[in-house]
Formats: sequence, C-alpha cells, structure tokens
Amino acid sequence: MPNGKPGDHPLTDILVHRLRTYGYEADELVRKIAEISSRRELDEWWNKEIGWKASSRTARSKARARFAELTARAKASGWETPQ
Repeated sequence: MPNGKPGDHPLTDILVHRLRTYGYEADELVRKIAEISSRRELDEWWNKEIGWKASSRTARSKARARFAELTARAKASGWETPQ
C-alpha cells in the first residue's frame, strides 16, 4: 500500500510533492481538476481515464477534456473557476 512518499502514486506526486509526472501541462491540469472536484471524483476519474500506465500524451488529452467538462459544469452552477 502506498505510504505517500514521492514515487508511490502519480496523484500524490502531482498534488502533494509537485513532481513532474505527466509533463507540465498535464500536471497543472490535474491540479486544477483537483481544485474543482472532490477527492473521490478525482480518484475515480484518474483510475478510469489515466491509471498507472498512461503516456504523457494520453494524460494531457484526458486532463484537458476533464478540465473542460468540470469548468463547464462549474460555470453552469454559478461557480467562479480557475483559468
């Protein structure tokens, strides 16, 4: 079971340790996704769409799509969203 140290889990690396995991853009998008979704929702999305073996290109593409989806949802609900 992961213990939260660098290298244990990509989301921990991105969100806690701020390590470059999938590349600058993808990592920043994951951080923005984390800001506007619950941890459960983030984990479910990551497990379904990214997982342990995604390439940087796949992670970036999936993160772009998810951020756009969450931003649209937030705007429709009247939230202020990150740029």
